[in-house]
Amino acid sequence: MASVAYFILAILAVAAAAPDSRIVGGDHVTIEEFPYILSLTYLYPGPGITVQRCVGTLVSSFHAITTAFCYTGAILENFQIRAGSTNSLAGGVVVGIANVVKHPDYSETPRSNDIAVTFLSSALGITNTINVLYLPPVNFNIPDGQTVQVVSWGFESETGAQLETLKTVNLNKLSVADCQAVYDDSEDVTVSDSVICAAAPGKGMCRGDSGAPMAMSNALVGISSFFQECLTDEYPDVFTRVDRYTNWILEVASSNSRSSGIRVAPVAL
Repeated sequence: MASVAYFILAILAVAAAAPDSRIVGGDHVTIEEFPYILSLTYLYPGPGITVQRCVGTLVSSFHAITTAFCYTGAILENFQIRAGSTNSLAGGVVVGIANVVKHPDYSETPRSNDIAVTFLSSALGITNTINVLYLPPVNFNIPDGQTVQVVSWGFESETGAQLETLKTVNLNKLSVADCQAVYDDSEDVTVSDSVICAAAPGKGMCRGDSGAPMAMSNALVGISSFFQECLTDEYPDVFTRVDRYTNWILEVASSNSRSSGIRVAPVAL
């Protein structure tokens, strides 16, 4: 009985330590539909448990984009990246992480500039289940009210069981002004022109999938960064606006000895 109790406590500790942001109210999909998505799994050495901690997006054979928050309090060697699988904890191809570069102006609280370039330990080959997204051109604008699609692995609720298969959800983009009005008194996140806010009744982000990609026309336009009170329609979800960091990503990627291979989408997405 003691060992069972320890296991339950370990699971609770892992859930509390994992970064926030999981899809609620979405539809099940397969990796063939979203071959650019990556599961970032993490081994918690104390309880000896591996979980899908956050999500990344493949932008070249050697580079992935996720949030800086994904790596909060983490040991880099305990991460693995799984590509090419609908299941976050099985199948596909697994590689390690060689290096991570967080944005120099990243702030955890209040959350801002929440983006990081991840260098893979070995290249991922392009297949029907593994592929890349373009970066968006600088100053690419998404109109307010536009429907945007986010894909991730996720819990249905903060207290429910972890699901291991992909889900997608459609949200509607809000104006920065409307989003600022909601978060006006918040000390947890900075709402500026460098984020995208999006919401839909009964749908949104919850716990554990920081970095979930928002894509349009084969370009990565946003990554899940912050949510407030999972399962409420009062607060929109906050995504890092990737086009504000396109040039920084290219500079960081090209600083490595390998050719970056990252491409920017045509202006007309």
